[in-house]
Amino acid sequence: MLEHLPPLVALPVFGAKIIRRLRRMAWGERRCYNCTQVFYPENEGPGRYFCPDCASSLPRRERGFCPLCGELYPWKHLPSTPCARCLRDPPPWQGLIFYGAHEDLLRKLLLDLKFRKQVHLAVALGKLLAAHPGMTEVSADLVAPLPLHPRRLRQRGYNQALELARPLAADLNLPLLPDLLARSRETTPQTRLARSVREKNLKDAFVCTQDVRGLHILLVDDTLTTGATMREAAQTLLFAEAAGVSAATVSRTPL
Repeated sequence: MLEHLPPLVALPVFGAKIIRRLRRMAWGERRCYNCTQVFYPENEGPGRYFCPDCASSLPRRERGFCPLCGELYPWKHLPSTPCARCLRDPPPWQGLIFYGAHEDLLRKLLLDLKFRKQVHLAVALGKLLAAHPGMTEVSADLVAPLPLHPRRLRQRGYNQALELARPLAADLNLPLLPDLLARSRETTPQTRLARSVREKNLKDAFVCTQDVRGLHILLVDDTLTTGATMREAAQTLLFAEAAGVSAATVSRTPL
């Protein structure tokens, strides 16, 4: 039998091929959601969906922000403390979870999802949000995305908040109610407005379509800028006698 073994000089190459084969069998190869490079996924974090180079450009913001509204502070390594605005006027949600700052690669991915029809990115981004450590503190009964006005939905073809909410709800094992909130009127896009008029633009812009009395709802959107949209949506649900609202977004825009 010994004469059928490969030569000793070939064992390192032969062994390397076996190791690669075993890795593919155990973890499988995956293509990066951003650059499409083939890589072996890690067990957690952005390394599950993005190659090492792209994953290193997607750091999760862990410190240096307001824990109530997510406002980002310049000192990103210091403890998170409430901002002056939230101390005066706390937001209507019980907690806010966001993955990272709306900049660099995370900003590009969200813009690709929202405006360039790269809907597949919602899977990875929604799962990153679901794996956020803060999600363990959310005791929601259901997940609901922020809605688009029907005209804007027809123009875009999909609601990016809903696409993010799908994998999030699935990973949290919570029911998803895509139409819990509806737009009662068309509003000017928030990106075109100054912060001082954004809340007025959204006044009474949402209606709750179902009975939410006694339920805790996890509201999902792609990005939080001033928080005006999320505030109005949360207040609509609380006015409908929801027991509580938590907010989740992939990114928080630096002011």
